Amino acid sequence: MLQKVVLGVFLLWASSVFGSSIYDKDIVVKNQSRDDKVKIVFKEMMQNYEEEYLSGFFSYVSEDRFVQDYMTFFEAIEKDMRVYDILSVDTWIEKITEDGVKRYLYVKWEKRYESATGSSLQTQRGYSRFLFDEINGEYKLIELAGNHFWGGSLPEWREEVPQIAGQEIEVASTQSSGGLPDLSVQNVTYNGGTYDLDFDIVNLGTASVNNIDYSASCGGYGGNYAGVIAPGASVHIQIINAFGCTPGDFVIVDPDLFIDESDESNNQMVIP
Repeated sequence: MLQKVVLGVFLLWASSVFGSSIYDKDIVVKNQSRDDKVKIVFKEMMQNYEEEYLSGFFSYVSEDRFVQDYMTFFEAIEKDMRVYDILSVDTWIEKITEDGVKRYLYVKWEKRYESATGSSLQTQRGYSRFLFDEINGEYKLIELAGNHFWGGSLPEWREEVPQIAGQEIEVASTQSSGGLPDLSVQNVTYNGGTYDLDFDIVNLGTASVNNIDYSASCGGYGGNYAGVIAPGASVHIQIINAFGCTPGDFVIVDPDLFIDESDESNNQMVIP
């Protein structure tokens, strides 16, 4: 009996000294549980993305609560799965921060994929932030920031997703046994009557390349050519109604230097 009394006194003393209580411990357990739930959901989404299981992926996205346009996100993921053969994705969870019940998940990632033609391998690395909220007892994605990870093949989606502080979108090396591509902008013309801006993207290199971004220095015009340009081949691009462009503005291909090239100095051309 004396031992039980002494043990009870010790527990009370320890509780007062260390400031712990059953209530505090319960809060810690609940927070850990929420963090673990978010990690599990993210892991499931990653697996479905790599396995190109579209409906499984979107079972973890809230159609009603998603901050960005849900259908654009759906089309972006669908295009990823159609254009790329995703070889592997590595992710490193940097941190989880809480906002009440919501959880911000910060992730560094690296993905490797093969073009639809199998002519090239590409690697992209970046830093993204995901916001999950608990809906009917289950965590679902309601916002994405810092992009080129999920749905990066759709230009409209990339433009819609905001950047985040410390965001990294780096490297997108194109590798092939034949060497490296060399992208060049040629034959730029601008019709002042219709405001149409025309140009050719030419591959002067020795390797095929795909998923090519392009833009104009005027008006924020740009896009992405998801097809393949073989060595020595070219593709014609037309930007319709490019209002505000004038001679002296320029067109540039691969503006963010995502693609490794044998010559990076010939990627732009001035509008005559």
